[in-house]
Amino acid sequence: MATGSMVSLIASLRAVGERFLALVMLECQQAGQSLAWMVGLALVATLLALVATLLALTGWLTMLACVVLTLVQNQIVGWEWALSIAALLSFAGAGGVVLMVIQQSRYLLFPATRRQLRRISDGREST
Repeated sequence: MATGSMVSLIASLRAVGERFLALVMLECQQAGQSLAWMVGLALVATLLALVATLLALTGWLTMLACVVLTLVQNQIVGWEWALSIAALLSFAGAGGVVLMVIQQSRYLLFPATRRQLRRISDGREST
């Protein structure tokens, strides 16, 4: 009878270990995808900031130039205000991308694995 209990215990430990490793593997995959998104979005934010700073000729700046010219030619605002609006739009775009990077960062902390480890250390492991 003791041998059967030992086999059952080993099988249970193996099952728990396999589930835990599967969870860690899935979270590693999710963390990798989040990291890739964060790096990509950080590159986009950097590009937007550089474009605004260096006044490179891009579609974004062309759109901003159209907005500035429309505002000035229709005498809605002066050059100073129109350029200020263009700068604010560029910073708002970069800020939006930064917020997306922050949103993706939560998956890098392995929340489900940490929750499971906390449950195990507290002695509340459920099978």
